Order: sequence, then structure tokens, then C-alpha cells
Amino acid sequence: MSLLRADLPKVNAKNTLTSYFPIRTKDRSDIFDWDTILGHVVKYTYRKTIQSESIDEFKEQCKKRFLAKLDEDNFWPVLESMYFKGEELYKISPELLLFKAHKQKGTSSNARLGELFLNLLQDFSLTEKPQTKLNFIEREIAIAFESFVKQGKNKGTVVGESKEEPYLPFLSKHFQDDLAFLNTKPKYLLNTFKDFLRLYSFLYTTQLAISLSEWKSGEPKSKTCYFIMDNEKASEERRMVQDYGYKQLINSLPKLFPYLSASENLQTKGNTKIPLWQLAQELEFKNLEVLNEYILEFKKHRNIDLQVGEASTPTEALQTIIDLTFEQFTRRQSQLNGDEKFQINSDYAKVTENALCGHFIQSRGRAGRVLVFNQDYIVLLTNLAIGQNQDKLRFHQLMNAFEERGVYFDKQSQQVLIEFYERIGNVDRMSDSGDAVYVRKTI
Repeated sequence: MSLLRADLPKVNAKNTLTSYFPIRTKDRSDIFDWDTILGHVVKYTYRKTIQSESIDEFKEQCKKRFLAKLDEDNFWPVLESMYFKGEELYKISPELLLFKAHKQKGTSSNARLGELFLNLLQDFSLTEKPQTKLNFIEREIAIAFESFVKQGKNKGTVVGESKEEPYLPFLSKHFQDDLAFLNTKPKYLLNTFKDFLRLYSFLYTTQLAISLSEWKSGEPKSKTCYFIMDNEKASEERRMVQDYGYKQLINSLPKLFPYLSASENLQTKGNTKIPLWQLAQELEFKNLEVLNEYILEFKKHRNIDLQVGEASTPTEALQTIIDLTFEQFTRRQSQLNGDEKFQINSDYAKVTENALCGHFIQSRGRAGRVLVFNQDYIVLLTNLAIGQNQDKLRFHQLMNAFEERGVYFDKQSQQVLIEFYERIGNVDRMSDSGDAVYVRKTI
């Protein structure tokens, strides 16, 4: 099956991006409803969907079940008020969050963000049912729910497959492992599910943006990205925080649309998309002629004022295509062409920052904007990093586990972290040495 479009060197009329990232160029702020996204993620995670979008139909099924068991018919309104007029229903089991996917109508952005998590999941699914301690009433609701769902994980059945190969395999693996761990702690999962998804959508955004320029290096690894705790000072002298934190991220976000669209617009429509770094590895010399023709056609079609020569390798051709795609979104080129592409890409980067990164950015006076973790996210990340098979980690091992997920702290922040862990009482200190500090899970 050919990777490249059969109609190359024909140039698409517009730059399009429908894979690897959920933001579209016309999106603006407040585009995501995290309750609805929860439902999409549960659908993909457990490979289940509900027979009907109407929670009222499920409520009616529960009503019939309880009326057949209860001596007093007038007890049903009490149960209805307890479990169907608030959020208590969703505390019974994570799987009941499937109903959340259908609460908000008319927005495709939530489904697109759900597909980002499907990209991280790939073929992974949770087959082990969450073991939640339930009372009699909750058990009956859970039994009724089991007959209300359909299950499947193959193409053409209930739940679709990812339309993309993973762009960040290392992050995909951690997402799967962390979700499997949380599934063993269903109450904790229910309490932290939205924070968990916000965390990973942010980590995916930062690592993807920072990795884009290094597509020639092959499969991405965790890239340096520095944070501070939200209660510590951020001085201008902290070079790692300044140079490899917010500044690095904000300079990388404008690459998202040009780089990803350049890759997608070369690939056959309808095929499972592959990431830019993988496309570079799989291009062959037989593709060189058509790629060089595409370069000339693209430059002419977009009226791009950039001198380019004939590429001598497929990798060189791909680099030129990316350079041309990016150039059309520069301020200089937009002024020459009298178009709004520069503003469109600037807005795209700003929406991405606000919608997916906002929880992790703060302004700190003269030090400017920095990437931060608050205490809730630190506790969540700590529990995830320690994981299922151990109760505690040495502090330096914990920092390694953070870095594997794309979260880096300098020595000053690490000391603040140790003090935080000591305050909440989950530290075993064997000596004054940092190597002898163990951090325990909080669950």
C-alpha cells in the first residue's frame, strides 16, 4: 500500500489537518467539555458503548428492576433522586461515565480530543472490571448497566480503532500503564479522572510540539521540559526553567499545524496515518521524483517567496516541503501574499495554549510565564509514577519516572518537592542524603 497520495504532485487547495491533534483552525476558547470527553475515553478504554444515548431509558430499566424487588413502590422516587438527579450515578463505576459522552450535543471537538486519547491507547483496553465496593442498590444498578452496554474492539464492531499510528510511543506506553493502575483503584480513578486526562493531553501537547523539529532523529523520546511548583519563586537566573520551560513550549506551538499538515497532506486519504518521523524513515528513492515535482507545484500554488533547490534524497525533499509549508504561515509571507495565514496559525497556537496547557501555566512577574504543577497534580503524578507493583520509590527514581513522562524539575524545585512530600507525610528518610529519601503513594 502506497504511503503517498496517488495524485501527487497535485497540491491540495487548502492545508488540512485531521490527524494527531484535536484543534482545528476555526476553533476558539472553551472548546472542550471534559465531562463529555470522559465518556469518549471510557468508551475507548473499556471498548464499550451504550445501546441508547438516553439516560432516561436506562433509568426506566433500573426502575422496572427495582419495582420488581421492592415491597414499597413509593421507594423508587427516593432512589431516583439519590442516583439520577446528581452525580452519584457516576460514582458507582467508571464505566457509567459512558453516559457523559452524550450529554453535550453539537460539538465535534470533544470527539476529536477523545480520539487523541485513542491514539495513546492504540489496541490497549481494560478487560478487568473495576472492583468497586458497592451497596445493594448500587449492585443492582451495575447489573442493569451490564445489560445496557455493547462491547467490542475490532474494526467494524462497536468501538473503532485509532486512525493513526502513535506519534509518541513512549508516552502512549505510560498512558496505558497509568490507566491500568488507576483501574485497580476505581474510587481514586473516579475522583481524578478529569485531572488525569488534562495532565496527559498537556503532556502530549508539549512533547509533540517540542519533538516536531527533530523528526529526522526517528522515534521520539522524552524531551526536556522544566516545571516549578506553583508555590515557589521563579527567578530569571534559573536557566533551565527559563530556557526549557514555557519559552520552549511557546516557541514550539506554531510548528504544530504546519508540520502535521505537511505530513498529512502527503499521505493517502483514508489510510491509517503515520507520524512525520516514521514517514521520513519509510520514504524511498523511487518517491524522489514526484516529491521534487510536488515541491515546485506547492511553491507555485502557495506563491511562496523562498529559494529552494532540487532535493537529492527523500529526506531532503521532505525537509523542503516542511520548510515551504511553515514559510507560508510566517508574517513576512502573509504580508507578501496579502492573506491571513500568519494570524490563523498564531490563533491556532494561542487556542492550543489556552485549551490544553492553561492549567499548567502561570505568570511570575519579571520571570515571565512559567510551567507549573500544583499540589493536586503532583500527588496524582507521584501515585502514577510509583504505580501498581510498589509502595514507594527512592526520590531520584521518582524524578526519573517523572522525566520519562516529560516532566522535569531542577535541583531547586526538587528540594521544594521533598519538603512538600514531608509536609503531607509520605516520605521515609533513611538519612540526610537525597538518595536515602523514599516517597510513598498516597493511596
